[in-house]
Amino acid sequence: MFAQPKLTICVPSRNRQRYFQETIRSQLMNLRTDVEFVFADNSDDASIMNGFMGDVVADPRVKYLPSGDRVYPMFENWDRCIEAATGEFICMIGDDDYVDIDVADLLIRSQQEHKAVDVMVWSRLTYNWPGNRPNHCNVSVPLKTGVHRLPRALLYQEFFSWKGSKATPNMAFGFYHGAVSKRVMDKIKGRFGGRYCEYPTVDFENVCKVLVTAENMFYSERPFSVLGSCAESNSAKIKITEKITEMHAAFMVETGRNIDEDPHMKNFPFPSILGLAACIAQTQHWFLTTYGYSPIKGWEANFAEACGINCGMMGNVAAYDGMVEGYRSAFARWQGGKYLQNFKPVDYVEPTDAKFFTGIAEDYLLIDEEVAGVQTPAELYHLVDQMVAPVKDLTLNFHEHFKAA
Repeated sequence: MFAQPKLTICVPSRNRQRYFQETIRSQLMNLRTDVEFVFADNSDDASIMNGFMGDVVADPRVKYLPSGDRVYPMFENWDRCIEAATGEFICMIGDDDYVDIDVADLLIRSQQEHKAVDVMVWSRLTYNWPGNRPNHCNVSVPLKTGVHRLPRALLYQEFFSWKGSKATPNMAFGFYHGAVSKRVMDKIKGRFGGRYCEYPTVDFENVCKVLVTAENMFYSERPFSVLGSCAESNSAKIKITEKITEMHAAFMVETGRNIDEDPHMKNFPFPSILGLAACIAQTQHWFLTTYGYSPIKGWEANFAEACGINCGMMGNVAAYDGMVEGYRSAFARWQGGKYLQNFKPVDYVEPTDAKFFTGIAEDYLLIDEEVAGVQTPAELYHLVDQMVAPVKDLTLNFHEHFKAA
């Protein structure tokens, strides 16, 4: 092992031991020694992972944090991962995801070109595990090879303005499927609340804090990780009304309070149960009001448009109708209904009627997620890795302006 690992991969988990174990196996297959792994279990039955990790902890790169005598809220489980990390950079992934630890080579190369690197994020692939495939899906593989330095002011504007005609804000720079320097994370801990993670929506809380703390931020158009979605994951549940309600209730119990009733929500009628857009906006609202930052002018209309797009992501017409009704009611109550006119739900399309195709589309290769019989995010990544440029061939455009998509 190196005196200080270049990169720490943190993987927190709760009650998804089968996927967690596969993710651990997949990550450890790469034998490079300048990386560290922190695996944090937070399950009701600690014995499952404790037994599995018996031999794994012999790997000197591994730190294992077992379940405790109570269930940790998500932000506490993520926080203890970072407390245990010693790497120069921190990357957080889910227990059903995969990240190529050779992204450390990109960090090294970028530091050689531009000495100060605070944050590096990259494009991500998506993958539905077998057992979570209600519809036939493809995987969009970015083919561009640029690595760009982006000004913080642009990233802040993009994220907090909600512009871009998407269901979520653009340019979310943080440690979730990205790499943030431990130095920046330590600044965040000292500046905000005395801990690395403090708000239940941990990934987007981190984005808010990174965007006001880090200075030198970089983006690779080449993908280096896979966002997996197993049947038990939150991403698999956010499209069906019954599952949303169940997930929301469990999340609040584990958090220890209903965050939709926090004081900062008094004049912000968008509870997290409404959908992903509301959940992100709630996190931004908490951050801005708690730490005294001013919102970006005009964000409200853009947010309303994003909520309309969010509605179209639902898995059935009942969930779609419920989300539309919920958002419409919230916008009618918010600021005298001023932005209700900007809330325009996209038409609902039955998933079975959605178009499916493979091939080249602009700068992307669309492939069937069942290609070659892949069974895990790691298997998908290793296949795609043969199709995209290696790190040494990426173009470092650190002196050119990059236009956000």
